[in-house]
Amino acid sequence: MNTLLPIFSELRLRQILLICIALISTHVTADSASDQRLSNLHTRSASFPAINSHSEPALQGDGYGFVNDADSLLDNLKNIYDEGVALDGRSRGILVIPGDETELVEQLENADNDITSFAAGGHFALLTQDKNWVVVGGSEFNGSGRFIYDEGDANRLRFATILGLFSLGDLQSSVNVSALWKNYLGLNYRFSLESMPNTRIGITAKLQNISVIERKISIEDYDEDKLFDRGRDVENSIQANADLGIEHQIDNWLFGLELNDIYQQEIEGPEGTRYQQRTHISGNINYSANWASLRLDADLSPQKGFGELSSRRAYALSGLLPVSDKLQLLLGYTWLHSGNDSNLPTVGLHYRLGELLRIEAQFSYAGPREFGGGASLQLPL
Repeated sequence: MNTLLPIFSELRLRQILLICIALISTHVTADSASDQRLSNLHTRSASFPAINSHSEPALQGDGYGFVNDADSLLDNLKNIYDEGVALDGRSRGILVIPGDETELVEQLENADNDITSFAAGGHFALLTQDKNWVVVGGSEFNGSGRFIYDEGDANRLRFATILGLFSLGDLQSSVNVSALWKNYLGLNYRFSLESMPNTRIGITAKLQNISVIERKISIEDYDEDKLFDRGRDVENSIQANADLGIEHQIDNWLFGLELNDIYQQEIEGPEGTRYQQRTHISGNINYSANWASLRLDADLSPQKGFGELSSRRAYALSGLLPVSDKLQLLLGYTWLHSGNDSNLPTVGLHYRLGELLRIEAQFSYAGPREFGGGASLQLPL
């Protein structure tokens, strides 16, 4: 079920973030933020200090995964396949009779338009000895599959049982799969202007490969490993691109704006569906105090979908509560405006030792078949 942000309307969020952007030009005397987490650079190009005070390099790596099978499509497909194989076997032994197809027809009809989706990936960031340059890279995969029921399958099954001959390959119902897979390697640089000492600008120049995956899987060929197999039915596009971020500090408040993938391109999938890559614009507001740190993130433009992979827009509110000098508790909630995703509560832990060592883990759960999590490690070299 899709629900919109209950406290802030989309229009109100836009108004708040536009005000924040306008405040960037305001001259204040507060110190700039000094967040030492390299993991933020994967979504916010200006999030690391512009002048690095560390004499030693550091490496950060993370991984995440999320599955949404709230429609139980994976189980339904397995049941359909098993029932079809059993019916096929009885037919070969001339043991099938009219009426044996009823259960399979019901399973096909009930699975119509069921959806499953999967996302996974990982990133790394290397703080070099050149201090102000950070090497970044990552791999991100997002895929979705939808079951399309062919109404003619009911008559095909009934006719086959009358004749006493049935083959699993006669069924025309199928699973349509669409996915986007991005791999990139880039270099991040942050700087501040003398006229705006509390404003930080970050640029990430990157070389990336975008793979557009599109396939149709019949019931006869069904295998869970084939749904999101990245090695077939793929069109690749290699491109140079860049992300641009800007952050401005006012006392305990930090306002940010991010433009991801400034260069835009249209890519055609293996089945002819066109993916329109667009610049993704997002904004964030951070408030830091001794008792907690609060953050609001919002998509100002939707994250573009492709085929069965629907576009989405997210609004997230999170807080870091100190448990001790080294340990923080993460509590968050994400409101999703998307085709099939539920809103997500999140819980996690952040551990800090020294200036550069960071260990982070979090888990999101919307139901027994809709959940995910991730972990990040940052350490000095």
